[in-house]
Amino acid sequence: ALDVAALLQERVAVLSGGRDRRGGPVLTFPATPRRERAKPEDYRRLLQYLLAIPPEEVREIGFTVVIDMRGATWSTVKPILKVLQEHFPGSVHVAYIIKPDNFWQKQRTSLGSHKYKFETNMISVEALPKIIDTSQLTSDMEGTLHYDHSQWIDMRLALEDFTWQAADLLDRLDDLQEDLSRSDLGEDVPGAKHALDLHQDMKKKIMKAPVHDIDTTGQRLLQRLSGDSNSGYDSGYSGRDSEASSTVSNPDLQAAVPQILQNLEAIRTSKNHLLQLWHHKKLKLDQCFQLRLFEQDCEKMFDWICHNRDVFLMNYVEIGHSYQLAKELQEEHNHFTMSSMSVYVNINRILAVASRMMETGHYAASHIRAVAARLDRAWKEFAAGLDERTAVLALSVLFHHKAEQYVENVPNWSQACENMAIPSEIIVLETVIHQHQNLYESMCQAYTEVYNSYQSLLNGLDLLVQVCLNYPQPPSRPPYIRYGNNKLASINGDGGQSDSSGGSRQTGNPAADYSEGASHVLAVIHQILNHHRSLEHRWHSKKIKLHQRLALRLFQEDVKQVLDWLANHGEVFLRKNTGVGRNLQKARVYQKSHEHFENVAQNTYTNAEKLLTAAEELAQTGECNADEIYSVAHELESHVTSFAARVDQRRRRLDLAVHFYTQEKELEGWLEELRQEGCDEAGDSLETAERQLEECARQRDSCIDACVTTIGQGETLLQELRSVGLTKEMDSTGSVAAVESALDRLNKQREELEELWATRKLRLDLCLRLRLFERDALEVSSRLELWSGELEHSELSNDMQEAETLLRLHNESVTHMQNTTFQVLQQGHELAQVFETSGVSLM
Repeated sequence: ALDVAALLQERVAVLSGGRDRRGGPVLTFPATPRRERAKPEDYRRLLQYLLAIPPEEVREIGFTVVIDMRGATWSTVKPILKVLQEHFPGSVHVAYIIKPDNFWQKQRTSLGSHKYKFETNMISVEALPKIIDTSQLTSDMEGTLHYDHSQWIDMRLALEDFTWQAADLLDRLDDLQEDLSRSDLGEDVPGAKHALDLHQDMKKKIMKAPVHDIDTTGQRLLQRLSGDSNSGYDSGYSGRDSEASSTVSNPDLQAAVPQILQNLEAIRTSKNHLLQLWHHKKLKLDQCFQLRLFEQDCEKMFDWICHNRDVFLMNYVEIGHSYQLAKELQEEHNHFTMSSMSVYVNINRILAVASRMMETGHYAASHIRAVAARLDRAWKEFAAGLDERTAVLALSVLFHHKAEQYVENVPNWSQACENMAIPSEIIVLETVIHQHQNLYESMCQAYTEVYNSYQSLLNGLDLLVQVCLNYPQPPSRPPYIRYGNNKLASINGDGGQSDSSGGSRQTGNPAADYSEGASHVLAVIHQILNHHRSLEHRWHSKKIKLHQRLALRLFQEDVKQVLDWLANHGEVFLRKNTGVGRNLQKARVYQKSHEHFENVAQNTYTNAEKLLTAAEELAQTGECNADEIYSVAHELESHVTSFAARVDQRRRRLDLAVHFYTQEKELEGWLEELRQEGCDEAGDSLETAERQLEECARQRDSCIDACVTTIGQGETLLQELRSVGLTKEMDSTGSVAAVESALDRLNKQREELEELWATRKLRLDLCLRLRLFERDALEVSSRLELWSGELEHSELSNDMQEAETLLRLHNESVTHMQNTTFQVLQQGHELAQVFETSGVSLM
């Protein structure tokens, strides 16, 4: 607008914002004296500016151009049409030229002869509303559209100034964004600090950007365009009503509202994005500063570890050749370890910082993790060496202390083993043996402690050598651990930055280092082993003599105890318990008592067997008199054998007595059963009678045999009692009298049994004869009835010879029947006579 401000001020052309009935924009050329002075170039520049103002969708409809030729000549109109034809033919839909009525007929022909790419018409002011509504025409065209040209110019200037300022501010913000996007992280702590300072200056530049002023200007423009002082736009501006009316009614000006809002939003968004970028970069720069501090601290720790590990490896296998030297080395190492622990505190702090940095999402988290892991591993390798040497020195102190104590005790132990004064009393011998065993245990305990400490020391020394030499050697200077160029620099190995150089200890020979520390330990343990073997030999010789002497004394004492038990307990028991009991109950009591006694005596038998075995061993040791040992053993064996035989004899007598009394009781039961069975009914059939007779014979035989056997057992028992010198007069228990009485009862019972069995057999025999008679009588009766029937129905023959034959057969049959009947009757008479004679009744 500034480029054509003069032309705009002279109202050569006006874009009032009106629209024709098609909706196309209306461009008016008012009648003005300036038109005569205007040049085509002026028209071109002015039209180029004005035709670009309406929105694109409106411009595409096409402009309706209204040229006011009232009070002017055709020569002033023609340049306008020419410029439109030559430069903007596609933008114009139609051109209307307003002339007075008296001019209309005169110029009609000349206008039609011109050839334009757009329609050109002459029209009167009165006819213009047919094309354009009066509400879209300004007052000079006899319309009602409110339009203030000066206000329109002011508004266009304000809009274009705002647009330029907004674009300029956006360009400046873009430049700041490019500056923020550059990666300018420091490579060390000072560089990182300088980058933070520069970034803080960048914040000041961002905050100085006139975003608020532009926003205020835009809000005022929006308020003027809205015509409402109480609108939502943040502005205190309040214009005149006329200005508000013309501004609000101008659609071309209203079309600038979205652009204003877009610019305001772009500025706000750009500033917010810029601040966000600034904060993000601020966070990254802070992280970079923390990273450089972390790397600097790590380098210091690596430097300390490298130096002190070289110092440590100079004498790490020294363990001392005596208790005193080992103690001094231990104290020196403990002091070195305590001083190293202060560094461990710093390393822990550094690792804690690394953990926090990784937890907060540091951009170099992987690098930090790698460096922290390397530092932690380097410290743990160093600390492992310290710990192993601490353990080795503690084991060395313990080993030398135990070894020196052992060597000091060797003379006393040797003297105790060489003293061969052996006592004879059992109690004293046991005390001496116990003391001798304690001596051995104390020697073995001391040797075991020395040997265990020796093993532990060698194992610890081997582990120390492996820990200190098998791990990768640390560099003599700190590794390069800088993070840069978006990648991790090598850490102790990559890129040739970590190899040892100069004063670093070279990789050692583990076997040589181990031998250096272990040779003295092996020499000491060999000396201790020789002492221990010599002491064991002497101790074992004395132990054999002590135990042989104790075995002899214990053998003699045990034999005496066995013989005393036999004399004072076993023999007494046998003498006091000679009887076998007067009845079954008493015999079983004696039997139980004797079983208990046998169980007790079994321990004596077992002890005697052990003593006999021990006697054989003692006789072969040469420590004792073999003849004396064998004499005592033979005496013991004869006593025990004789006693055991008498115990067995008494057990057999008691078993025999129990069996005898048991059988006697059973025979009494059988006798009572026979007495009760004497009145039983006889068999009611021939088969039953025959079976009862057979059963009776079998039972009689078994009963009589049992009785005879029991009597034999009683007589055997009586002979056993008499064989040991027991008679009725000497037997206080009454066992002999009881056995004799039982034998008398058994003999009487035997006679009674035989009588009862004879009576029973007679009864069963008669019963059987009776059943046989009944059977024969029944059979004869049946035959008589049958013969009688045959006689009644027999036919007589007319033939002499046949009649004689029938008579002979009849006589034979009669004779046979008579004989059979007579025999059965005779049998019945005899049986009845036997029943009467014997007094047996079966009914």
